[in-house]
Amino acid sequence: ALGRAIVRDPKVFLLDEPLSNLDAKLRAQMRTEISKLHKKLGTTFIYVTHDQTEAMTMGDRICVMKLGHIMQVDTPDNLYHQPKNMFVAGFIGAPEMNIRPSQLVEHGGRLHLTLGDQRLPLNDRLQSKVETHKNQQVFFGVRPEFVSLSDEPFAESSCAGEMVRVENMGHEFFVYLRVADYELTARVPSDDAKPMIAKGLNRKVYFTFDLNKCHIFDAKTEQNLSL
Repeated sequence: ALGRAIVRDPKVFLLDEPLSNLDAKLRAQMRTEISKLHKKLGTTFIYVTHDQTEAMTMGDRICVMKLGHIMQVDTPDNLYHQPKNMFVAGFIGAPEMNIRPSQLVEHGGRLHLTLGDQRLPLNDRLQSKVETHKNQQVFFGVRPEFVSLSDEPFAESSCAGEMVRVENMGHEFFVYLRVADYELTARVPSDDAKPMIAKGLNRKVYFTFDLNKCHIFDAKTEQNLSL
């Protein structure tokens, strides 16, 4: 089909989930081939897909849509690091971003996120962004790769959770913590995770976030307040 289209020298190629019926290995190979073809022809490709991996690896600009409405049009890097709302934040990334309800409370002159009955202080950047939402319900979001774990409390502020299960991905582990009434996912390099996991599950471990990578969303509009 692409060959027949190429000989007509079109101004735009329209592709609607062309790889959906291929097995995983062939799909990865064809992503590379179509990307090469795009660069060689220098023609615009509009590519529809539900597969975020295809979108992130092949797209120069990505339009994320929900129920026919455009949520964000941006580069893959900006979609990942600066999602405009909760839908985009949860759609991009695997495993998906931890997005949980919280409240902004003031303690000791600084705003804190509530995590169940625990609190985590905001850094100066987040504090300045969300001051107008003090004592309001919000959602916090943090990607699993920006969650740090330890058997001991961190020197800076940290919270505690129960390590309930792990998934071994070879070069890394997905570690799941029960915090209050939800699960928090952490993505931990294998060498760091193995000593911790060897001590067993269903025990207390400590976690903290890279607050420079955290997001806070308005509970009503779901817009990202931390941009």
